[in-house]
Amino acid sequence: MNEIKEILSTIQSEQRKAVLEYEAKLILKKMGINVPPSILAKTKEEAIEAARDFGFPVVMKLMSKEVIHKTDFGAVVINLHSEDEIKATYDDFIRRFVDMDVAGVLVEKMVSKGLELIIGTNTDSTFGPVILFGVGGVMVEALKDVVFRLCPTSQPQALQAIEEIKAKVLLDGFRGMPKVDKEQLSNLIVKLSELAWEYRDFIAEMDINPIIANEDGIFPVDARIILR
Repeated sequence: MNEIKEILSTIQSEQRKAVLEYEAKLILKKMGINVPPSILAKTKEEAIEAARDFGFPVVMKLMSKEVIHKTDFGAVVINLHSEDEIKATYDDFIRRFVDMDVAGVLVEKMVSKGLELIIGTNTDSTFGPVILFGVGGVMVEALKDVVFRLCPTSQPQALQAIEEIKAKVLLDGFRGMPKVDKEQLSNLIVKLSELAWEYRDFIAEMDINPIIANEDGIFPVDARIILR
């Protein structure tokens, strides 16, 4: 049994449908996808050590199967610049979520601002896994500027999809915005389509949003996977 299948099987055996973010990012890493450096801290000391290793600023996110939509619970704190802020945030999480089943706190290197994109997958009753690409972040629901492809997707198909969104001008360095590496972006679309296809017996849907494209590269900063 390969490592990704083992992770997904373990989660299913726990009667969970939602994959926690740190588990989802571990799966992405095993697919060869570049995600921001992060660690699941089980203690305040581990959180501080992680921040020292990554360098400030960092983001802290509560990991609990009872807190799937973390922002709704105030369970995400960004732009932490000091050890004192790490300590205060960790203590706040533990105090507020003391009655919940908490797996730990994800400490992650904060990614610089850039263009926010989305790549997601869903399962169509006729065609099976399909993948979408478009403008992400908080604008995804407002703009609905996305395109779809069947999984698995080839790189030429992914490159064509990138050119089909209405906001494609934003990818070319519009008004000082970072120019997006379309080759790297198409590789990410292909890898996520392969993940959805290869593990279609496990994965019902994925939501990688936002993906931040900046001068340093392309980074999935949030990842949600729902199992069948």
